[in-house]
Amino acid sequence: MKTKALIITYYWPPSGGPGVQRWLKLSNYLLENNIKPIIYTPDNPRYPFLDYSFLDDINSEIEVIKAPIFEPFSFFNKIVNKIRRGGVPNYKDQSLTEKFLIYIRGNFLIPDSRIFWVKPSTKFLSKYLLENKINTVITSGPPHSLHLIGLKLKLKLNITWFADFRDPWTKINYHKKLKLNIYAKRKHLKLEKNVINSCDRIIVTSKKLLNYYKKITNKPISLIYNGFDYNKKELTLDKKFSITHIGSLLPERNPEILWRVLGDISSQNNNIKEDLQINFIGNVDDNIKELICLNNLENNTIQHNYIDYKDTIPYLIKSQILLLVEADDNESSYVIPAKIFEYINSGRPIVAIGPERSEIKEIINNTKSGKYFLYDQYDDLFKYIENCYNLYKIGELDIQPLNIDQYHRKNQAKKIADIILKKTD
Repeated sequence: MKTKALIITYYWPPSGGPGVQRWLKLSNYLLENNIKPIIYTPDNPRYPFLDYSFLDDINSEIEVIKAPIFEPFSFFNKIVNKIRRGGVPNYKDQSLTEKFLIYIRGNFLIPDSRIFWVKPSTKFLSKYLLENKINTVITSGPPHSLHLIGLKLKLKLNITWFADFRDPWTKINYHKKLKLNIYAKRKHLKLEKNVINSCDRIIVTSKKLLNYYKKITNKPISLIYNGFDYNKKELTLDKKFSITHIGSLLPERNPEILWRVLGDISSQNNNIKEDLQINFIGNVDDNIKELICLNNLENNTIQHNYIDYKDTIPYLIKSQILLLVEADDNESSYVIPAKIFEYINSGRPIVAIGPERSEIKEIINNTKSGKYFLYDQYDDLFKYIENCYNLYKIGELDIQPLNIDQYHRKNQAKKIADIILKKTD
C-alpha cells in the first residue's frame, strides 16, 4: 500500500506559469515511488495565467480535493492581475490605485492575500486528515499563507510536516517593494521563523536559501530543484540567428548590456542585423521595449504574449540561443528560475545575465550549457555573442550538455519520496 501525502498548493491546473509545474510534475513521479499524493487546492482561485493543457498531465491516480477561497483583491482583479503578471512595478510607474493596493497587501494582508484561506482550510483538513489516516503534509509557498495551514495542523494534530519554499519568503526580491512598515517587517520575520522552526523539514530550491536557513534553524533542510521532464524532439534549428527568452521580463530584469551589445554588433555588421531575431515569449516591460527601440532592434523583435507550456517546447529546441535574465540584486541570487532546467534539457546554448554569487552560474558551468555574465561585462558578452554568430554562420553553433539527468523531475521526486519514507536523513 502506498504512503499517503497531502500536498497543499495554491497553484494547480488550469493555472499556468512556472508555479504550477513543481507539484504537478513531482506528484506524478511520486506515484512511481510508493507515494500516493493527495492535492489540496482552492476551488475558485484567481490565477494570473491559465494553461488548460496542464489538465492532461494530472495522473488519474492523484486525488484532488478543493475548498473555496476568499481573495480580497478579486474586487480589483484587473489591476491585481497586472501586478501579478508583471511583478511589483517600480515606484515611478505605479498608479495611485496600485500604490494603495501594494501598501494594503504589504501591511495588512500578512504574509499575503490568501491569509483568509488559513482558518477554513485548517478546520476542513483537520477532519480530513483524521478520517483518512494521513500523517504527512507538504505545504508549498509562495503564497506563504499555505505554510500557516501546515503550522496550525502541526500544532493541532502533530502531523509530519514539510515546508516547501519554491521561492524565498523575506528574501524574495520584491519583498522590499511592498512598502512594509516596521510592524509588518517584524511580523513577516516572526511568521517565517515560526514556520521554519516548527516544521519537520524545510525544502528549498537553491543552495543559497539552504545556507541562509541553516544559519537560523536547526531543522533538517533538503535541496529539491525544480528540474525538467519534457521529451526533446528532433527539430530543425531556426534559419535566423534567434535569441529566445521564455517567461516575463519584469522591470528589474532589464539587461541593458545585452541590448547595447546586440545594437552595437548589428550596426557594425549588416549580416547580423539581417539574421538576428529576438523572440519574447511572455510579457515584456515597457521600459525594456523602449531600450530595444533605442538600440534599433525593434525590427528584429517578435513579441508573443503568454502561450501554453507545451507550445514553448519548440522554441526551446529550435532557437539558436536561449536567454535567461535575473535581476541585478542580492535577493535574486537566492532564486534559481525553473526555466533554466528546461533550457539545459534543450541542448541549445544559454546566455544568462544576472547577479554575482548566483547558483545559475554554477549550474551552467557544471553542465557546459552556456555562459553566465554579470551586468557590467559588456566586452565579454560582446565577444561571446559575436563568436556564437560566427559559429551559427558555419552551422557549428552547438553544445553537448553534461550531467543533466540529475535535474530530471523523476530524480528530484525520488529524493522527496525517500524523505517521506524516511530512507534519508
